[in-house]
Amino acid sequence: MNPAGTTPSYLPGILAMLLGQLCFSINDALIKYSVGLHSEQQSIFLLLFLRGLLVCVMTAGWLIGQGQFYPKNLFALNDMHLRGCVEVLLTGAFFASILLLPLSDVYTIMLSAPLMITASGAFLLKEKVHWKSWLAVILGFCGVLIVMWPDDLGFRIAYLLPLLATALMVLRELLTKRMAPQYRGIEVVLVTSLMTTLAGGILAFFWETSLNFNAIPYLIGSACMLTVGYLMAVLTIRLAPISVTSPVRYSIIIFGASSAYLILGETPSINTILGSLIIAASGLFVFQRNR
Repeated sequence: MNPAGTTPSYLPGILAMLLGQLCFSINDALIKYSVGLHSEQQSIFLLLFLRGLLVCVMTAGWLIGQGQFYPKNLFALNDMHLRGCVEVLLTGAFFASILLLPLSDVYTIMLSAPLMITASGAFLLKEKVHWKSWLAVILGFCGVLIVMWPDDLGFRIAYLLPLLATALMVLRELLTKRMAPQYRGIEVVLVTSLMTTLAGGILAFFWETSLNFNAIPYLIGSACMLTVGYLMAVLTIRLAPISVTSPVRYSIIIFGASSAYLILGETPSINTILGSLIIAASGLFVFQRNR
């Protein structure tokens, strides 16, 4: 409780967002690197399945150790499972994106999520949006287009995948916000992991591939990063309003570019850098007007 007349501190939510973004970027780079150790990209399904098993073991072990493992919350259909379904679709769209495109390009396009929220609020919820905010939204999507038409390569259909992932991410955030508070963050992580693991296992069964054991250390690191990232994503929503923490999401530009360079050897193109600056500036302007 905050004393009357004082402003609540949202610093824990902001720090949770920063840590989550860092963990997600490292996780993504490690998974892409692990896929590169295999001869076929279909190995992504097996890797996601194995990574999911590790996450499930860690989170379930934590709940059991704390005496807070409640099967009813985990297996009776509730909002956590609806969020998990969205997460499965988001995971599929996102990993298809990073296998086909540079990691920094995918991150930059997905940073258009706040602009997408503003536009959808106007069209779907009939919210009033000032013309200056509309201008910022248009400029932001121009930044997306700059990334989607890199150099002289022309448009690639694969760039629609991160746009789909962005829409699913917005939906996931809204579902997280409306979830009942009795669901603990670690429970949400476990349910999400169970559903993505199941999906990965089914796909791995149909696209059978062998595991390169050199990828195991990277899988373990990825599972640890993903577990912390999932938990931070839930804590971020619960510790601070979306309008406060969303600007911090742009830190993924730095974390993602650093992880892609150090782990994958990818260097962002001039178009990606320019597009990310335009998107970030537009998004921050919209947030400032909303506040």
